[in-house]
Amino acid sequence: MMKYLVSLMMLLLSISSFALDVQEWPDIQEGIVSIKIKEPPHRVGYTVGDKSERHVEVTIKKPYVLIKESLPIPGYERKYKGQDLGIVLDAMNHVYKENKTSSTLVLDLTYQIFTNNVVAKPGFLPAEYIRVLNPNDPEKKVFKYRIPEYQIAISPLSIFGNIKIEEDMSPLRGVFLIDEKNPIKTLKISGIIALFSLLGLLYIYSQYAWLPNARGIFARTHRSINKVKATPANIQKAITEMHRAFDLVTGKTLFKDNLQDLYAKNSSFENIDNELREFFKLSTLVFFNTSNKKYDHEEILKWLKNFSRHCRDCERKLIVDKKSLVVGVAK
Repeated sequence: MMKYLVSLMMLLLSISSFALDVQEWPDIQEGIVSIKIKEPPHRVGYTVGDKSERHVEVTIKKPYVLIKESLPIPGYERKYKGQDLGIVLDAMNHVYKENKTSSTLVLDLTYQIFTNNVVAKPGFLPAEYIRVLNPNDPEKKVFKYRIPEYQIAISPLSIFGNIKIEEDMSPLRGVFLIDEKNPIKTLKISGIIALFSLLGLLYIYSQYAWLPNARGIFARTHRSINKVKATPANIQKAITEMHRAFDLVTGKTLFKDNLQDLYAKNSSFENIDNELREFFKLSTLVFFNTSNKKYDHEEILKWLKNFSRHCRDCERKLIVDKKSLVVGVAK
């Protein structure tokens, strides 16, 4: 029990000595210390439990230096006219840097409100004092510097009485701004994803091969076949161009019996194995047909256009939709 009483007395003595010392220390000469303060975004609308932050930058010219023991103490409650202020320093972070000509103290102060009333009442984030001294001074005389308070208004949790909103407009009420950081970040990410998606679609559906080392043989062949009309001569020309493209890819003449040579060059062509075999059947039918049977040239050309597009996609190592594969045109 005695231990707790001694601790309580020491705390009270330290607080009272702090109050006395603040009044006894002389103010530092003007021009030695300069200050920049970033205040909270608004003065009104605070209620019990709310927190408010101040960012303070203090510059001290040499030879004066900061006495670090004078930094604000979190949890210390101030009094105003003999009564508790109801606003407590909840947290304090500081950075202290020195150079040849001056030293800089950066304070991030967080205050929490523990007071309320049935009607709005004034309050303030309390003033803070720091101490400085000249280490070259034989007397080691200490000076104080006052960080000014910041006046705010504390609102009740609920409205008391009948209030007309047009008569309750305070000139101290700041503009309430919407935080745009997260929406803008989301918009940028969405824009980047959309851009890459567009480039992917352009690559997939373009007539050209854009990737490095892609020869684009079937891209050119597909573009050429897409331009022709459905005539017997054009169909023979289209089939010839497809044969030429296969020969250029494999480096040899390609038949249905040596399709493995094509798969060795590009395994993606295995996905359209059935269409490749159908192509060779169609080629035999068109060039070596001995019967007088007439064929639907429109249907054959349509199939060749679709087949050449599949070959182009395989050349680019893209996935070919198996539902789009068609066989049975060579009857």
